Amino acid sequence: GGHYLDMGSAACEVLGELEAVRVVALREGLGEYRSTYRPRVIDARWPIVDGGLTGAAVVTTVGGFVGDMVEVGVLGATVAVVSGARLLADLGWLRFAGTRQRGIRLDLYERGCVISEQRRVRVVRYDSTIVRRKIVHAVQNPAAHQISYRYTLVDTAGTPVVLDRRLERPQEWGVAIEQGILDAQVPQAQARMDAGGRLEFEPLWLSASEIGTATESVPWSRISELAVVGGWLSVRVSGRAEPLESLPLCVIPNYVVFRALAQRLHALAVH
Repeated sequence: GGHYLDMGSAACEVLGELEAVRVVALREGLGEYRSTYRPRVIDARWPIVDGGLTGAAVVTTVGGFVGDMVEVGVLGATVAVVSGARLLADLGWLRFAGTRQRGIRLDLYERGCVISEQRRVRVVRYDSTIVRRKIVHAVQNPAAHQISYRYTLVDTAGTPVVLDRRLERPQEWGVAIEQGILDAQVPQAQARMDAGGRLEFEPLWLSASEIGTATESVPWSRISELAVVGGWLSVRVSGRAEPLESLPLCVIPNYVVFRALAQRLHALAVH
């Protein structure tokens, strides 16, 4: 583990992008190929709208002053300045977004994924990675474009790598990655707890009999609820007003694994 392939090398230039990814996946033993995700198409409608509005405002300004209609000319000039400034901002954003997204690619495999970015290939293994996710809804009942996704994973070199809306269809690859991590890590985590071990999900930890923080632990039989509201987890204790812990999901490492184990242990204690 810990390797990455420099896409600027002569070998990679000969192999090509796709072949380079396949070589890395084979070398790291990632198994069967699943799917590929490329940069998201950038919405260029606003620059077109602002460009048209700026052009119309310039024509209005010239017509107003030439025709001795000063108020019309001033109004046109004002609109031209505002829409022109927006057009420049839009074009700047398109250039920034295009540069940021250029070359990013995600290839999913059976046992991990390969992320290509900035002429570099990085590998994530589902059985050993740590993922922290942040999904934000801009409004209640949002459309797809009103949801932002950010997944921070640890690659085989121990370095964080970020996947977000720069890639197309994040609602698909996010679920696929978390399912891969779940399938790879839950059995070994369960075996460790069955052997009396403790699993760390800082700042929380789990064992077969308790859930705890750095300062306190509570038997599963006293946990009344593992509530998730607005992206926050609250571990509620029977007979207490204050939760054992309340924190945003995005700070819990491998939350998908934590949730699967905690829900099972809680259900066993209740029943």
